[in-house]
Amino acid sequence: MITFRPLTPENMEQVRLWRNLAPETLRTPFLLTAEQQQQYYRDVICDRRSTTRYWGFWDTEIEYDYKEYRVHDMIPSPKGQKNMFVGYGGLENIQWENRLAEISILIGPEFRGQGYGAEAVEAILRRGFCELNLENIWGECYYCSPAPAFWKRLVERFHGTWVDSPGPRKFWDGKYHKSVMFNFYRGRMYA
Repeated sequence: MITFRPLTPENMEQVRLWRNLAPETLRTPFLLTAEQQQQYYRDVICDRRSTTRYWGFWDTEIEYDYKEYRVHDMIPSPKGQKNMFVGYGGLENIQWENRLAEISILIGPEFRGQGYGAEAVEAILRRGFCELNLENIWGECYYCSPAPAFWKRLVERFHGTWVDSPGPRKFWDGKYHKSVMFNFYRGRMYA
């Protein structure tokens, strides 16, 4: 199970490295420098007035000692925990007056395909709807990336809607690509 934690400058440097490995998924057409990432951290992530709310995603792996059992409950004794920073994401472009925001996540390449992304999306939706009082959380994903199928599965799971863009939305690798645009609704998710 993942937990959300505030991001640190060190986390943001790891995010920058992960981000620069997947330029086909990004709106910005250039790779970020360490200085640009740190400025984003200071000016956006750390600004409490910002219309962005991002968190780090952490998995806590408990290591067990199977040789020493607790007699009273016959389960292995935990011998330690290992915390792993597996990704980051949250809500951006928050429009408080319209009660909507855009969702964004990035899971580290070595952690993809293990359920962290779906768990993070569900937790972000819960925070957006139940803590920030949003009504609509939307997103967009380009077909030049492998992620549209991921988003469509989650939209179906949480009773949202999606549509393909009517025309190209991203120029990548010498071609124009369409995108999938999707919405999650508080009323449908918590009906």
